[in-house]
Amino acid sequence: MRSLKNKTEVDNTRNAHVKDAVAMCKFMYWLKTNVGKIPMTEISVSDYLEELRKEQEGFLDLSFDTISGYAEHGAIVHYSATAETDKEIRPKSFLLVDSGGHYLEGTTDITRTFALGEVTQEMKDAFTRVARANLMLANARFIYGATGNTLDVLCRMPFWETNLDYRHGTGHGVGYVLNVHEGPQRIHWRNNNQTLEEGMITTDEPGVYLEGKFGIRLENELVCHKGEKNEYGQFMYFENITYVPFDLDAIDKTLMNETEVRYLNEYHKKVYEVVSPYLKGEELEWLKNACRSI
Repeated sequence: MRSLKNKTEVDNTRNAHVKDAVAMCKFMYWLKTNVGKIPMTEISVSDYLEELRKEQEGFLDLSFDTISGYAEHGAIVHYSATAETDKEIRPKSFLLVDSGGHYLEGTTDITRTFALGEVTQEMKDAFTRVARANLMLANARFIYGATGNTLDVLCRMPFWETNLDYRHGTGHGVGYVLNVHEGPQRIHWRNNNQTLEEGMITTDEPGVYLEGKFGIRLENELVCHKGEKNEYGQFMYFENITYVPFDLDAIDKTLMNETEVRYLNEYHKKVYEVVSPYLKGEELEWLKNACRSI
């Protein structure tokens, strides 16, 4: 029962994600503008992001300890920076940041991977594959009775087609100012037969992890809704309630089909509509470019 969010809880969680998106977009602007110009480490950028979240009205606490992994550390799925491992961040490679907040209105969980300076074609190929996977699940239409086992293949296919995979679940339930990992639903190709119900909030987080090189994960939260009901049954769909751009500096449009490009452009249009009223000046100009159509 706890996983079935009512309308008030869904509306409030959506508002929490708006606040979280403002903090994340400010962070993304700051990071990409200042990398290589001022000292940065995995821990210092994590601390800066926490300060931006604290500026948001209704912020209570981090929903979990932030994962901030630069370059090869991003390939360690549950990496935790320490004083001994804290890497200097330079204008090259990827920075993976998995983070979230508890607000009076709800709980957030988001992962973004940022391209810092020039990235190789191998890195663009991998990043684009992760973005494709995320978008395909977020835009799924499915009949009632489907489980996380049913839908997981939508995220895995871009990886399986080239004999790649990621060794974690595609998605987990998220609590309401509670556990950031909440059952009973999850999205994985094995060991879950829980039907996806209206009001469930579940993450969408495919990734690529190349040991000794870099890691990429893109994570949004999805609300399950009822769609059309007809002679075939009750159809369902997801609403994406995470409003932070995917880093277009790491996207190779030539690796995407027309549907995937449309999904990405529609998502970025929504991000700009939601976040732009809260930014101004250089931050707003940056957001406009970050959400441009490709």
